[in-house]
Amino acid sequence: MNNITLDTRVYPIDNPERKTLAFASVAFKVDGEDLAAIRGIRVVDSKKGPFVAMPQSQDKTGLYHDIAFPIDGDLRKNLNASVLDEYGQQSSLPPEHRGYQKPDAEASISRQPNDVKLDVKVFPIAKPNGDTLAFASVALDDIVAIRGIRVVSSEKGNFISLPQSQDSEGKFHDVAFPINGELRRTLSNAVLSAYRQETAERKQGIGERLQEGAQKAAAYAVSAPPRASVAKGSPGIGD
Repeated sequence: MNNITLDTRVYPIDNPERKTLAFASVAFKVDGEDLAAIRGIRVVDSKKGPFVAMPQSQDKTGLYHDIAFPIDGDLRKNLNASVLDEYGQQSSLPPEHRGYQKPDAEASISRQPNDVKLDVKVFPIAKPNGDTLAFASVALDDIVAIRGIRVVSSEKGNFISLPQSQDSEGKFHDVAFPINGELRRTLSNAVLSAYRQETAERKQGIGERLQEGAQKAAAYAVSAPPRASVAKGSPGIGD
């Protein structure tokens, strides 16, 4: 695997009312170049001590699933350790001394889209009730997985929406995303292309099944014995 480094930032909650002690964001760098970032990571209190929880969503059955996460188990352990270590450092500082400098955009180098492997899976909704036409998941370079991506219909055409969370002010923010804008566009095009291909294959499959059914019906009509006819005015059964 390539040389992967983590840029970890943790924001402790002063006087937390619940088990969430802090929020964190982690940016993944491959060979020193930006790849993707995950926000909404939480440091959670427990009887055994703080642990790291990746951003999650709840399905219809009430089960929770990670929205974004490192694919490799060892990398996930490194992320957990990095978040907890940074939490320890930040929480030990007075609130006025916490925080991070804004990264230098000119010094940041992002991976070129052609150098990033994208593994895209799309799951169209059979009968969409709203604007969401499909859900998708994407793995970037077998390093970071992003689930809960939506293919959305609009008057200007279909577009993708990355998984989002809502802050206390009601604003929505992407939970996980490629850091580079060009890579983000490449990911968007890859998801939309996979959606078009998947829906075309499904339509073709339905068409083939309908054609097969019509052929079977026609063959049965030819081979089936003729039905006995009843003359008009003839007594029927039970007369």
